[in-house]
Amino acid sequence: MKAELGKSTPTEIKSKTIASLREVTSLLAAKAPDDAAAFKGWLRQISQKTAEAASEGGGLFGGGVQVSDAEKATLGEISSALGI
Repeated sequence: MKAELGKSTPTEIKSKTIASLREVTSLLAAKAPDDAAAFKGWLRQISQKTAEAASEGGGLFGGGVQVSDAEKATLGEISSALGI
C-alpha cells in the first residue's frame, strides 16, 4: 500500500479507494454472490465506525460534529461503490 499510495494526496487516496471498492463489488458478484451482501455490509459498517471515531470541531471536553458533511459525502460514495 505504501508503494501505491505513499506519494498520493488525500483526494487521490480517496479516489483510488472508491475505485477499489467498485472492483471488490464486481469480484464479489462474480465469485461469491451468496456472501456479497454480508461482506459489503461489513465494509460499510467499518467505514461508518471510522467516520464516527472522532468528533470534528469542539473543544477538549467534546462538542463538535460526530460525522462531518465531508465524511457523510464519502460514506455515500462508499455505499454507492458497494452497491448498497
